[in-house]
Amino acid sequence: MIQELKIKNFLSFKDEIVFSFEANADKNLEDYYIHEPVPGVRLLKLALVYGANASGKSNLINAFGFLRNFVFNIPQSKEVEIDFHPFAFSPEVNPIGEFELVFYVGAIKHVYKLEVAKQYIKSEKLYFYPGTQPAIIFERYFDDNTNTSVIEFGTKLKISNVAKEEISLKTLKNSSVLSTIYYSKIFNQNIKKALDWFEDKFLPVVGSNNHFIDRLQNSFTEEKLKTFVLKMLNKADKSISDITIINKSEPFSEYLLKFMYGKTAKQLKAEYSNEQVEVIKPYTYFQQDVEKDGELVPCQVEKSELSEGLKRYYELMFPLYDCLNNNAFLALDELDTSLHSLLLESLIKEFILQSKSSQLIITIHDISLLNKKELLRKDAIWFTEKRSDQSTRLFSVTDFPKFRKELSYYNYYKSGKFGAIPNID
Repeated sequence: MIQELKIKNFLSFKDEIVFSFEANADKNLEDYYIHEPVPGVRLLKLALVYGANASGKSNLINAFGFLRNFVFNIPQSKEVEIDFHPFAFSPEVNPIGEFELVFYVGAIKHVYKLEVAKQYIKSEKLYFYPGTQPAIIFERYFDDNTNTSVIEFGTKLKISNVAKEEISLKTLKNSSVLSTIYYSKIFNQNIKKALDWFEDKFLPVVGSNNHFIDRLQNSFTEEKLKTFVLKMLNKADKSISDITIINKSEPFSEYLLKFMYGKTAKQLKAEYSNEQVEVIKPYTYFQQDVEKDGELVPCQVEKSELSEGLKRYYELMFPLYDCLNNNAFLALDELDTSLHSLLLESLIKEFILQSKSSQLIITIHDISLLNKKELLRKDAIWFTEKRSDQSTRLFSVTDFPKFRKELSYYNYYKSGKFGAIPNID
């Protein structure tokens, strides 16, 4: 589980901001919202982020996405720039971004720190807490004199000198130590646990335009997944009784064939078999039961014929299932895109009820959800607000000591007392 993320000088985050899943002392909805990886550490399963357009909500999601991608990315050469975007109005010539992720692998606390520029990694550090004191797994820093990275390993890390040398030689100045270890498969037990967490428990970010084509192709080989998806879809449209994915052969378009081969389909068919000019594509069909002559009759509908809202809801089921099934963390941008308020409320409620130690952070515009005090804790509600220098301020309801529990989140926010609302004067 994730405890907190610190960000500085990344996208619209100029000064250091801290996002935290750590719960306060409030007992409201505690049985549903809170999991303790170790006694005394109370972590939330859900966080919602509100704010005006262009205030930085998506940038918070992108920060999580950047870290996950960075851990596993191997650039083609040391000259390739890192996909890092510092605060655009920074006066520094070569600005450095800073990240610190605190997370739990089971009951063991880990901390991953990173200082990064476009051209190189200034520093990278991973340590854990086998007891009350931290133990270094590795730390690296950039040597300006040699223009290379220097990597040092913790004394408790049982790894051969040959392996250490290999990691040091293979780690480019613009790639993570973790990616080198991951692809070289030089695993020490402590390193492997951390890498397994990044791979299995830190899921890829989901944006408003994601399409999970690869996930759909092999989707319903798991009966448990299909049951979950159908159950959730039934909340959106009770007429859906089954889902089938069929692979079909389709001809390449004439334009694509001419581009690839300089020939038409007719010319290629004369020279090769049909397989040479066809492509296999998965098609998703929904069985919808419709009433006809007083009886329910199954009718097959292709996914492309569904409403945009239902298609969006359907595709969200796959990362949501992975999150719940793997007790993982998922960052989801603009959850309410094309979704009805009641469907959104149902999805969030279902997540809270099913989550054991899964975590979900979502950005959202639908303020009607703030009326659902039976669904929300105040430490789970966050806001982003743009400052006059175009940087983002991040804060939560807990930063407002005058907000009492009997007050309405919705009315307080709509009246502007929380801030983080569009300026539409």
